[in-house]
Amino acid sequence: MQIKESWRNSSLYKQGKVELVPIDWVWKYWGRDVSPKTNLIDGTEVDMDTLWENICKEGLHEPLIMRIGLKNKKFRLEAGNHRIQLFHKNNIKTIPLTVQVRDECGSHVDDVMTDASHNFDFENEILISDSKEEYLKPSEVFRNLL
Repeated sequence: MQIKESWRNSSLYKQGKVELVPIDWVWKYWGRDVSPKTNLIDGTEVDMDTLWENICKEGLHEPLIMRIGLKNKKFRLEAGNHRIQLFHKNNIKTIPLTVQVRDECGSHVDDVMTDASHNFDFENEILISDSKEEYLKPSEVFRNLL
């Protein structure tokens, strides 16, 4: 199945900050405590069937966001935990992703997009130690995507 690439109209894509990455890679890092039924930010129910129908009809408008915290050496899928579940379930092979660079990463930061508790420690996975840019392409950040 081919999903309409509406995300190519996003400002981050136009700035060269988004690229397609393998679903299998992102799947390792999605928030396992993010329910397929609940939006953890406001507690509303997410109708996964309706979300999938909308993606099939309209396309995917925004890339997923992997956030990294340079000071606390953590990373996580900050936005897209419901979408990755749907893409994985429907055997889609790639998904658009951008990386947001912060000092800190986790549910404790002020601008958190999900209150899921998942975080991953990075050791040698990350290519950068600092960045003046807020967003980067995933292959500029993660060694295993080179």
